[in-house]
Amino acid sequence: MQLSHKHHTLIRSKIKALINKYLDSKATPEEEQLLHNWLDVLAEDARPGAERDAQSREQLRLEILAAIKQRTGQTTKVFPIWKKWSAAAAVLVMLGAGSWWMLNSWSSRKIAWLEMRTAIGEKKMLLLPDSSRIWLGANAVLKYPDHFTSTRQVELVSGEAFFDIAPATNQPFSVSTDSLEVQVLGTSFHIRAYPHQLMEIGVSTGKISVSKNKEVLGLLTANQLLQINRNGYTFSQSTVSFADSNGWKQDKIVFDNMPVADALLLLENYYPVKFHVKKPLYRQITGSLSMHLTITQIINVLDDLTDHQLKIKPAGAGNYTIDQ
Repeated sequence: MQLSHKHHTLIRSKIKALINKYLDSKATPEEEQLLHNWLDVLAEDARPGAERDAQSREQLRLEILAAIKQRTGQTTKVFPIWKKWSAAAAVLVMLGAGSWWMLNSWSSRKIAWLEMRTAIGEKKMLLLPDSSRIWLGANAVLKYPDHFTSTRQVELVSGEAFFDIAPATNQPFSVSTDSLEVQVLGTSFHIRAYPHQLMEIGVSTGKISVSKNKEVLGLLTANQLLQINRNGYTFSQSTVSFADSNGWKQDKIVFDNMPVADALLLLENYYPVKFHVKKPLYRQITGSLSMHLTITQIINVLDDLTDHQLKIKPAGAGNYTIDQ
């Protein structure tokens, strides 16, 4: 792969920035691992076949880092790296090799897909390689790559998630869920995609595009919400307040004009219960409840929110029957 002078300069500047963060103890675990992998490759190239224990490997890292730091104009003691190399020559070779290795490790290394799951009532936060963050709601499944290349893509297999995406103009971010694709550059938004429920995609900041089979369903900006019915993929767009719609991050479940049937399905992801509906439910409810309530308290709140029109009866072992 041929790199332009401008691209070489950009890669070198990124290497220097990464090294400085490492030396200042500010690098993330992912950045430290990337740097260590890079130094290991350089060491193997310079001294092929040489066996090194952990202590000598770490000393080699420190020597390389000291030489590069001195090359970038920072005051430090420069150690002899290897007898056949001068420190200055070593730095030039390392920066050149580092540029090549880092670029190729990012672009050509085979992607390994990882999976994160949450149990009923559980939440997790994931930090991606680009420093984007994803909060995964209860009973959800997310697939993501161990590293990004020219594009950034994850898959929300099922469940609810809030995305806070690091901006990268030349590296678009996308989320696939069901048969939909959400494309962003840098923004924060949420997706709710539990089975058998209306799907929701809403934007807190920035702008996203939602499409199905490359046909755009909607362009959403801050405080806009898209609801999609999987039955025929009909959809509607509205303006909402996201202080409540993202309430699950603060242990609060919000029903905003939500069909009762969907509310019951949503609760099954946060509590170890199963609701059995005897007749179709056409009511909608609006309100909120704390996830710290007991299931008995939850039943009482549902009773209030539906004006005591639902008959919710325990049926043993976490099961409840619903009638009206």
